[in-house]
Amino acid sequence: MGFKKLLSLALVSVMTTSLIACGKSEEKSGESNSKIVVWSLADDLKTFAEYYEEKNPGKEVEVTVIAPADYATKLTTALRGKANVPDIIVGEPQMLPNFFEAGFFEDLTQDPYNADEYKDKLVDYVYKAGSDEDGVLRALTYQTTPGGITYRRDIAKEVWGNDDPDFIAEKFKDVATIVETGRELKTKGYRVFTDTGSLRWFVYGNDAEPWVKDNKLMMTDSRLEYLDAAVTLYQDKLTAFAPEWSAAWYASMNGGIPVDAQWQELDEVDKNAEQTEVFSYALPTWGTLILRDNAKDTAGKFGVTTGPNSYFSGGTFIGISSYSQNKEAAWDFLKFCTLDEEVAQWWIEKSNGDVVALKSVLEANKDYENPALGGQKSYDFWLEEAEKVDYSLKTKYDDQIDKFFGQAIESVQKGEKTKEAGLKEFYNNVKTVYPEIEVPKN
Repeated sequence: MGFKKLLSLALVSVMTTSLIACGKSEEKSGESNSKIVVWSLADDLKTFAEYYEEKNPGKEVEVTVIAPADYATKLTTALRGKANVPDIIVGEPQMLPNFFEAGFFEDLTQDPYNADEYKDKLVDYVYKAGSDEDGVLRALTYQTTPGGITYRRDIAKEVWGNDDPDFIAEKFKDVATIVETGRELKTKGYRVFTDTGSLRWFVYGNDAEPWVKDNKLMMTDSRLEYLDAAVTLYQDKLTAFAPEWSAAWYASMNGGIPVDAQWQELDEVDKNAEQTEVFSYALPTWGTLILRDNAKDTAGKFGVTTGPNSYFSGGTFIGISSYSQNKEAAWDFLKFCTLDEEVAQWWIEKSNGDVVALKSVLEANKDYENPALGGQKSYDFWLEEAEKVDYSLKTKYDDQIDKFFGQAIESVQKGEKTKEAGLKEFYNNVKTVYPEIEVPKN
């Protein structure tokens, strides 16, 4: 997951692991080895491995954690060479299509896996995210990562006299309304978001369309309204100008911060700078855990509700390498991590709040009243949001188009370009990289 502390390991250790695994395989004359090797993006699977070994004496799992910046290159280099380790490989959703196309992930619908039989047990979008473009399941996940609007209940009470999630959802029902909510909050000394980047999850809007459909760039009314809203939030200073992952972003979760700290350390900011408190954050499940862990003076004062559209972000998807010589043992570990209800319940407790992908376990916890969210039934909320995610909106073009759109918006926000010029540049950039896509005539 994105919020976990990630550890980059030297490639030489991976090579050493490969030699050890190969040697043991040769010693057993091709018999299945009880030890499996996992390459992961985060520390979570180390914790799963320890629990698996505890529950399965004699079985061994070796987990190597590789930094996201290096992971795709290392995995591609190893598997293009058809290396028989690692046995278990992972990817975040945006990585998976390329990995699937390269043939790295085993088909989990075939014998002896037959993982498609578990389809109805999983949140729908995670099954689709783990499937290739032909609908063949190749990866499973232990977690689901829908998002929402996490907000300060105490500020809501002060400004509107109401902190109910349904009431706050109306304040975030579309991007134009978010702007008006930002104005209401600013008159009371607050800011609606830390910065305009919080708006990015709502680029789909109420008339949701994928970025590309039938080889056409879908520049919907909602996307044009999104551009206008992002510019207004910036130019009218309705946010705190504290970018995600900055010192001020973390600090805002626990109270007041200087306006416009940007990426400065807080002790470097002018002590006479205007102060504000941030009302809300557009965060997926793992982001609300970050907020919870940074809220000290504000602990228990948050709630969570819906935004203009449902969304998800991140998640660790696990599969079996097509070149593994230890697939039976790898499948046993994969099932343990992703399809075992007892393990899923253990993970909820062990992680202190992660949201799992097995619907039965989420339903079993639906009445849990989360103290970090003012007693709100958070698992019930996250299950509802996860089931509303429309995975058909995702395309292979999204990451690059989002970057181009963000660049265009930034140029308009800062007054470097008019709206028309910014859009023209956006369309030109898309057409240059993807000549097959038809773009609007500006």
